[in-house]
Order: sequence, then C-alpha cells, then structure tokens
Amino acid sequence: MHNRPALLLAVAFALGILAAEWVRPHPVLCAAILVPLAALAAGRRGGALLLAAIALAGAARWSYVQTAGRGNLDAWTDRRVTLVGTVVSEPALQEDGRVTYIVAAEAAQGQPARGRVRVAQRGGTAPAYGERVAATGVLTPPAPARRPGGFDEAAYLARQSVYLVMESGPAERMGPGRVDWFRRVAVATRLRLEAVLQQALPEREAALMAGLLFGSRGHLPEDVADAFRGAGVFHLLAVSGGNVAMVVMPLLWLLYRAGLGRRAAAALAVPAVVFFIFLTGASPSVLRAGLMAVLVLAGDILGRERDALNTLGAAAALLLMGVPGLLFDLGFQLSVAATLGILLLAGPIRGWLEPRLARALPGKPPSWLSAGLAATLAAQALVEPLSLHAFGLFSPVGPLANLAVIPYVGLLVPFGLATVLLGLFAPPAVWLLGVAGRGALVGLVYMVKALASVPLAQVDVGRLPPGWALGWYAALAWAALPEARRIPAALWARLRACRRAVRAGGALAGALALLAAAGAALSWRLALAAPPDALELVVLDVGQGDAILVKAPGDHAALVDAGPAYEFGTGGGRFDAGAAVVVPHLRRIGVRRLDLFVLTHPDVDHVGGAGSVLRALPVGQVLVSTPRAEEVHHVSALETARALGVPVRVPQEGEVLRLGEEVFLEVLGPPSPPITGSRSDDNANCVALRVVYRQVAFLLACDLEAVAEERLVERGRLLRADVLKVSHHGSRFSTGDRFLEAVRPRYAVISAGAGNPFGHPHADVLDRLSRAGAEIWRTDRHGTVTVRTDGFQVRVEGSRGRPPGAPGRPLLPWSGRLIGVW
Repeated sequence: MHNRPALLLAVAFALGILAAEWVRPHPVLCAAILVPLAALAAGRRGGALLLAAIALAGAARWSYVQTAGRGNLDAWTDRRVTLVGTVVSEPALQEDGRVTYIVAAEAAQGQPARGRVRVAQRGGTAPAYGERVAATGVLTPPAPARRPGGFDEAAYLARQSVYLVMESGPAERMGPGRVDWFRRVAVATRLRLEAVLQQALPEREAALMAGLLFGSRGHLPEDVADAFRGAGVFHLLAVSGGNVAMVVMPLLWLLYRAGLGRRAAAALAVPAVVFFIFLTGASPSVLRAGLMAVLVLAGDILGRERDALNTLGAAAALLLMGVPGLLFDLGFQLSVAATLGILLLAGPIRGWLEPRLARALPGKPPSWLSAGLAATLAAQALVEPLSLHAFGLFSPVGPLANLAVIPYVGLLVPFGLATVLLGLFAPPAVWLLGVAGRGALVGLVYMVKALASVPLAQVDVGRLPPGWALGWYAALAWAALPEARRIPAALWARLRACRRAVRAGGALAGALALLAAAGAALSWRLALAAPPDALELVVLDVGQGDAILVKAPGDHAALVDAGPAYEFGTGGGRFDAGAAVVVPHLRRIGVRRLDLFVLTHPDVDHVGGAGSVLRALPVGQVLVSTPRAEEVHHVSALETARALGVPVRVPQEGEVLRLGEEVFLEVLGPPSPPITGSRSDDNANCVALRVVYRQVAFLLACDLEAVAEERLVERGRLLRADVLKVSHHGSRFSTGDRFLEAVRPRYAVISAGAGNPFGHPHADVLDRLSRAGAEIWRTDRHGTVTVRTDGFQVRVEGSRGRPPGAPGRPLLPWSGRLIGVW
C-alpha cells in the first residue's frame, strides 16, 4: 500500500468523518488541533502523524458541514416564510400527489439567506431543475425515524446538507436560477432522451430502458423492480462504471481513428465524461465511476502510469472532501466496495476457478465464463456485508443471475443509447428501438423474473450487525491479503518487546475481572440473568392506528393489530402500515414467526395492514373479536388467513394464553354476552389483553369504551398494570377515573397520529393520566415506544425522544437491577 497513497488518504479521511459523526466536535476545535498536528507531521515526515492529520481534516470538514455549513435558515425555523431560491434537485412525484425538490435559498422574507430546504409542493405545475422559485410555507426540521431502524428522514436529508423542510402550495416560477449552463443542459438533454424513449416504447419498457441507461427509477413498475431485487441484479439499474465505459471507450476509439494522439483524445473525453455524470443525475455510483475515468484520462494527459487501486482511492478521497455526507450513502458504499472487490479479489478468484471449471466442464471452458464469475464473486464478497446490514436479504442465485444478465444488458444498453441518440436528430429512426428494443426488454424482464422465481432465490436472513460485518471484512482480509496476515505477527513482536507493559496490563485486566465478578455476586438476579431474559413490548408508530408487538424470551412473539391502510386523496398512492412499518420492523429485530396475531376489532386503523403481515410471516393462530364483520380489510385478512391454513377463532373472556414459558396473556374481552347499544359496539367488544411476565404487567386496552371499562371494574377483574396502552388513541370517551384507579399505571402509552382529525389524545385524558401519576408516552411525539423488562424492572424509550422529566437511558442497560438489590 506504500505506493498507493491515495487509498490510504481516502481511508484516513473517511475515518475522520466517522469519528466526527460520533463525537460531533466543533470545527474550530478540529482546526485548532489540526494546525499543530499538520506542522508536526510535516517536520518529522512521519506517516502515522500525517494520516492522523488527514483524519482530523476529515473530522473538521464534516463538522463544518454540520454546523457553519448549514447556513442561516435556522433563524426562521417554525415560522411561515416566503423562500426564494434555485431548484437544485429534480422534482420527484410522491405517492400522495406531492412534488418534492430541494431549493438552495437566496432570500427568506426579503432578507439574504443561505442553506438548502426540501420543499413538498401541493398543486400547481412542478418547477424544472435549475429554475428560480418562490415557495411559501412553514420551515420545520425533518422528521426522525418513526421506528427503531426505520427510515430516518432527518439523517437522510442532513447528509445532503438539508436541515429544514417546507410544505407549500404552488410555487411561483421566476425564470432561470443560479445553476451553471453545463448542468442545466445535461439535465435537459436527459429529459429529452427520456421523452424519445417514451415515444418509441410502451410505458413499462420505456421506464426500464431509462433505468438501464440513466439510472432513472421513478416510473419503474414495482413488479419489475422486485424481480431485479429478487434476482440480485438491481445494481444494473444504477448507472456506474459499465455505463461510463460505454461512453468513454467508443469516444476514444473514434478520436483515435480521427488521428488524434493519446493526450489530445483524453483531453476531449474529459468534458464528455463530466457531461454524462450530470446527464445521469450525478448519483453516488456514477460520481465514483466518472471521477475515476476523469483521473485516468488526466493521467493520460500528464503521461502518468495507471494504477486502478490508487485511482479508486483518489476518486473516493476527492468526493468525500467535496461531499463528506456521501460516506453514509449506501449507493456510494456499495459502488466503492464492488470496485475494490473486483480490483483486489477477481484475479485470485479467477485463478482458483479456472482449473476447477476445466475439470467440471467438458472441453475447454470459455475465458469469459471464469472472468465473469470471478468478477461477480469478487464484487459480492465486499458488497454482501453492506447489503445484509441494510436489507437482511441474501440472494443465492445472484452470481449466476449476474453471469446471465450482465452480457445481455451489455449488448442491450449500447444499442438503446445509440438508437435514442439517433432519434434526437432523425426521429424516424426510433422505430428500430420500438421494434427490436421492445422485444429485447420484454426478454430481459422474462429472464429476470424467471431467475427471481427460483426457490430460495432470496432468503430473509435478518440484518447483519455492524460487528459481524467488520468480522467478515477482517476474515476476508486475512484470507486474501498477505499484508493483513503479517499484521498480527508485527503486533506480537511489538508486545514481546514491551513485556513489562504487557504484564502490567494483564494484572490490571485481572483486577478488573475480579471486580466485575464481585459486583455480579452481589446480586443473584444479575448473575442468573446473563444474558438477560428480557421481554419487549413495542408500540409501533403507524400513525392513527394500533400495532403492538410482544416479543417474549425464547423467540416467541405476538402481534396485536397491524395499523391502518388507506388510499391517498390524490396521486393514486396507498399506505399499508403492515407492509411499510410492521413487517420491516419484525424482520429487523429477527422475528421470523408469530405465535399469535390478535385483531382486536374490525376497524381499518387496526386491521388495515393485517393482510401484508399474514402474507409475510408464518402465524400460529389469529384471534379476532368477531368473525362476521363486514369491514373490507377485516374480511380480506380473514380470507388470507384461511387460504394460508392459519386457524382463526374468538378468544373467551377469562381465558389465559401462554407465550413461551413465563409470559401469560389474560383475555379481558370480548365480553360474554356482548355489549350492545354503546357508542361503538365494535370498540366496546374488542379483544383486551393483560400481559403478565413475572412481576410486571401490561394492559392492552384496544379501543375500549367507557361502558366496557366500567364493566371490567365492576366484575372485579384484576387490572393492575405497570404499563397501560391507553384505549382508543386517547379518546375522551375512554380511560375513566375508576378504570385508572384500578390499573394504577406507572407508564401510559398512547398510539395516535400527528395532527389527526379526531383530536386524539384529548386534553381531558392527558389530565386524568397525569393525576393518576402515569408517565405519558405518545407515538405522535416520541415515535415508536419500546418497553423492556426482565420481569422486575421496566425501562421505556422512544425512537424520537422522551417526555419532559423522563429519566435517560442508563449507561449499562441492566445496572438498575444491581441498584435495586442495594
């Protein structure tokens, strides 16, 4: 690596960015340390000091972007303003009919302003990229993740240097903005090329060809996108090195044929590559590939030798210096990892494959077979940990699918690009794309869907923890790189040279171990609970609805409701909480099967997502309040359960169900005989449960009405619970004083949507809960609420914050148990 300084520079700079993301230092502090450190490194010519200075420069760059680089728009936070600026991202149509785009601000309320805002426009014509607009609305911070591990809009936008969002009506369009003509022309050219595609091909095929040529996936049919994901070839819809080569290689060939030398041809090819980067939207993968091509061409101009690894390092370092937030972009990570894998491992893998293929196949196997398979395996070796950490899905057919699909796409893409370019100047020529291209694209979709339909084509293995991913890379480096195998020997030699320090360190470690053992012995509970046998109750933030997971020790789980499903008013979009929120959360935390699935009553805000859950996971049995309701989502869920062979029944009041060895679910409703004549008989007769684990109890009150609560109190049911899931989202017709006196909750969790039209939770309910001494948690304010208990102590946390006065998370999660013994 000593002769590849750019690679080390990129790694050091990236580590500095990671450190700054974790520590969040002020840029002035970073600069104060960086100046003397850089001077010391230059004076001593020390490699380690220089790398430390580079890492500190990365930390300073990222901390600047996160502080001073934000601009001055924070002064207008939570205020209604008229913002004037330039549209610097292509407008995207959302499922709910809004159009979103990023505006680089020039003025706010007539005063100079600096910063970037994500605008969500409702109604009117969407502005074009590079257009100057005036949008009016309230500036607010973007929302953090609604559930642990879910999409964090605030973090996603922050990595694009966007820290505020605005909902606006139709924006006033004010002509060209402050975007250079080069980028404006590149974007306009791509839109014109996509228009040619739409004229020549049907809608589905045009969307697929636009994805292959330009990485545009906005109009790609969902079934096609799912097939590409399932077959492990979704990366073909992201523009990267192959697409750049498709532009550079023919251009260089033409320039050489025209009699130009190597330097002159390279000089003319550079602007073509830059134009292609902006034409395809400057995604992280094409930025990496395009910058690598520019650096190679620059080397040709200067007469330098080529080194692919050093070029990759230089490209990554330059991109991170310019846009440090790219380090956290999954597309950038996958692009760099795939390229690095091919450069480092393709050769050794091919050398290992060729003799084995020669023995396994008759005759002499073609060289492209071993080369293609080696490149695919090499890329996947470095990409797979990132992919598993992000999605938790493994595609065993991926290598073979890539081997079959990549050559096909390699022929299809140049044909499509040549035809669509010809169509710009000779429109009649697009008939060739319409005839031959349509058939080729249909064949591609058929091939990918066939590969994706192979049994076990995609296996849900759960998300890979970061520690396992690091272990994967360490094992790979040990196996493949001689330099990595020499590191432990060098460290051991250093340690042997410092025997006294090693002995002192061993003595200290032994003392600490004895101290830890003594502390554990003070509490038999702590000693017996390693690892802790915790129960988790998760109230998912599904908006205005309910979805509650009970995850018991021993991999047992029950789901109570699945959130809402509804159509958006405009745009034809649909929200299904089961598919969008519940199933992703279950997969993220490793729930592969549900012992019980409880549909408390037929209202859509509780059963809307049930069908998606039933189709995604095996379910032991479904409990319902009634099998005869007419609500369409309830009927559909029951039909899905019966089609899958899942038993469906109505639980009996007083019945006790088990979830594993020590978790009991006491059925408090539906009552027998049913309640009639209430405000809502469906609500009054819902399936209410009391979950008991050792000395801790939870009361899940579904949508109980006051009359049902009074009935439970009068019948003398044991209602005492540490945690109350407040009934009916905090409606004022529930959660009465007598009921609260019987429950006496320490914590109350309300599942309600932000800004819901029902006014939930009602102020009277909040007042009654406060007077009862309950600590109030709300999904509309605190996001997904997770309650953890070992059966003795209870800890509550929200994905988006804590109520005022609530205690913070302890340094050691189970230290409260030790304190309790004292």
